[in-house]
Amino acid sequence: MRKTAILTVCAAFAISVLVGGCATGAKGPSDEELITSTLTNWKAGMEQKDADQIALAISDAFSHYEYGNKDQMLSFLKGAFNDGTLDSAKVSLETAETKVDGDTASVYPVELMASFGSATLGFTMTKEADGVWRVTTMTVEGV
Repeated sequence: MRKTAILTVCAAFAISVLVGGCATGAKGPSDEELITSTLTNWKAGMEQKDADQIALAISDAFSHYEYGNKDQMLSFLKGAFNDGTLDSAKVSLETAETKVDGDTASVYPVELMASFGSATLGFTMTKEADGVWRVTTMTVEGV
């Protein structure tokens, strides 16, 4: 009888730990949170004129009809930083809406204000093999 009582208590304890552990187990950030993190880092890179930081947000598979591939895009941004086109850059993510569809997402509108004026950006992002969401293409309106 005593063995049965001890086994019952131990079994109940084990089940409660397993069930409680499942209910309170650590959950990673959502895709939306990961996307926001990538864009927040991109924003900081733009505002600080830091092409290396911006590069972290851009996929090696980046492609754009005007800006070319990732290296060409970064070269364009470095030139814009050097010639003052992006002086006093401010990026607003306040109104940006993120729509996730599997391993791709769209983010629009992202507002960019700088010495050149303003532009509205849209990003297409892909969740890459390392779990990081990166920009694979973009739209630029209002330049």
